[in-house]
Amino acid sequence: MFNRRKPIKEFGKIYDYLKDHKLRAEEKQNTHIQVKDADFRGEEFINVKWDHFHFFNCRFPTAYRLQVSETTNCIFSRCEFGPGAKDATLLFGGMRNVRFDQCKQINGNVSTRGEGSFNNCEFENTVPRTSTSWNHFLSGDSLVLSRCTFRNVDLSVEVKLHMKHCDYASAGSGQLNPGTNYTADIILEETLLKNAEELLWNAKLKNLTLKECRVLGLFSAQESWIEDTILLEGLRVGTYEFARCGPEKKFIIRDCRFSEIDERTGYLFLCSGDFAAETLLERVECTAAAPCNLTGASPKTTEDFRIAKTQSNSFTLRNCKIPTLWLNWLQTHHLVIENCEFGTLELKNARIGKVTIKNSKFDTLDLTRTLAGKFEIDSASTGHIVKTESNYPEGGYKIDGGKQDG
Repeated sequence: MFNRRKPIKEFGKIYDYLKDHKLRAEEKQNTHIQVKDADFRGEEFINVKWDHFHFFNCRFPTAYRLQVSETTNCIFSRCEFGPGAKDATLLFGGMRNVRFDQCKQINGNVSTRGEGSFNNCEFENTVPRTSTSWNHFLSGDSLVLSRCTFRNVDLSVEVKLHMKHCDYASAGSGQLNPGTNYTADIILEETLLKNAEELLWNAKLKNLTLKECRVLGLFSAQESWIEDTILLEGLRVGTYEFARCGPEKKFIIRDCRFSEIDERTGYLFLCSGDFAAETLLERVECTAAAPCNLTGASPKTTEDFRIAKTQSNSFTLRNCKIPTLWLNWLQTHHLVIENCEFGTLELKNARIGKVTIKNSKFDTLDLTRTLAGKFEIDSASTGHIVKTESNYPEGGYKIDGGKQDG
């Protein structure tokens, strides 16, 4: 199929339309023009507008010779982009209502503005990476990626990245970096992630969502910062670390099952859950292979771990089954546990305004050195309570901003 391509300059009137949008609009209005089996190598298209074109089986060099100022109402089907130098980029400019279907970007850089939709596309960087180089990339304000495959290709967005049903293998370091601090939403949905330990290295995001993703190994957000909300749903495969990365508003973990041990930490799941104003775990299950740690505190944690002002307004666990749960050094205005089953629930050294436990079962609830203003544990909740040096059940501990009175 590819040997049928001929230079775009040989396409006569179509070539003129690609060079001159005003001519194209005058003669063809909004009719879609098909450009089939064209090779754009060796030609310059600088500051042109492409509107209502359907490119089929075309080849585009990823070079500064292609600098389109605006691309609208276009379709790219089975096209190839690249190869090109690492310091050169094919620019599609302001993009609106543009779709890429079954295209390939190999060893080249493509940049867009606006929103681009990529379906069943392949992105690959085969050039060896060194400590002083970078990967080829795809960038845009907003990128919507469906059923695409990525191999060692960077992604950069300003507003949103929505990746669904994709296979993404990074080179092992920071590849989902937003172009501007704290403006980008990253949504990874039903996607396979490989080499994800440093995928978000030094990224500063607004929101992060992982839904029904599979991770081969570890997904870590610990060298990034999420300003607003983290949402994790339906995670079953892989290990996950979310300590010391925010978020500041909401941390929601729903319908997840953690079963793989993180060799680096020894936990099934790790996060700093009480940093967010609201934290919710709902229908979360863990195996008995290792603890689930929701505060990031370890057996070696000291008083330096406490923060002067309690940030968490509510910390809720609902309909969870976790054999070993660590909530040590938790700071929150209200801890709520409803309809849960635990083996060992460690709540040592905590500082809590109110503890509410309803219809829950635990083998052991360890409240050693925990202070709370009020404990409400209903009669339907059962288990052995350890309360050495604790003020349970009569409290007197008050959380009021940065003021803490025992």
